[in-house]
Amino acid sequence: MAADGNKSARSEIAIIDLDGVAIRTRQMGSGEAAVLLLHGLGGDATSWTLNQKALAASRRVIAIDLPGHGGSSKSIGDGGIPSIARLIADLPDALNIDRFDLVGLSMGGAVALELAFHYGDRLRSLTCVSSAGFGDDINTDFIHGYLRADTMQAMRPNISILFHDERRVNDAMVSYAVMARQNPDFRAGIQRMTEANFPDGTQTYTYTDRLQDLAMPTHLIWGRHDRIAPPAHAERLTSMLPVTMIENAGHMPNVEAAEAFNTALECILQDPSSGCLP
Repeated sequence: MAADGNKSARSEIAIIDLDGVAIRTRQMGSGEAAVLLLHGLGGDATSWTLNQKALAASRRVIAIDLPGHGGSSKSIGDGGIPSIARLIADLPDALNIDRFDLVGLSMGGAVALELAFHYGDRLRSLTCVSSAGFGDDINTDFIHGYLRADTMQAMRPNISILFHDERRVNDAMVSYAVMARQNPDFRAGIQRMTEANFPDGTQTYTYTDRLQDLAMPTHLIWGRHDRIAPPAHAERLTSMLPVTMIENAGHMPNVEAAEAFNTALECILQDPSSGCLP
């Protein structure tokens, strides 16, 4: 737990049991308003380290380790995005959350889309960040290299793909990735999820033909220089959805341009229907 005396700055780690599937959560803030944050493939709740405290100043913010990741259960079913979504669908009830906002990054964005159809009007808003699920193609070089790399030197180029400015990649990031991949159960799960969702650089699950069925305000935030999920996936949807492009950022604008990202997301959360639309 953080030493900061401000309640919004303290984080609480809790393991939530969902019918035998353990989900590790990192919670900050308090109040009736709640936001659930879903990371991408190969990540964990720490993906939101530069965002969670800022968002928790006026609400409860819960970042989770998706099944197969971090401190959560390595049970992932068939590894497909619908399976991952089903495994965590009861999490809001377990956390005593009724209505909430949902934010998903990369593969977590596609999981969030699956959940959005399940939750319906329980969601105040849905925000997909550099998300899977909006086009047929995706660059899987990062994850294949991640699975192969077992040294700092081998891992660094794969982490660099996530960023526009590769100088942002530091030894701590690379070391964290190397340590995570040392767990054979984790590697096996990532491999299965990659094969189920992104075979040969394609996307198994896309949702563009179902967007009109979403019951909640839906926003896209993308890094202008994303080398994983092409920005064109978002740009061709500007007539249907509000799209915020974060300049000078790659696949993880919430990390590479955290201040701009936090400002954009805060506007969405304050007024999902009309706040800060591009």
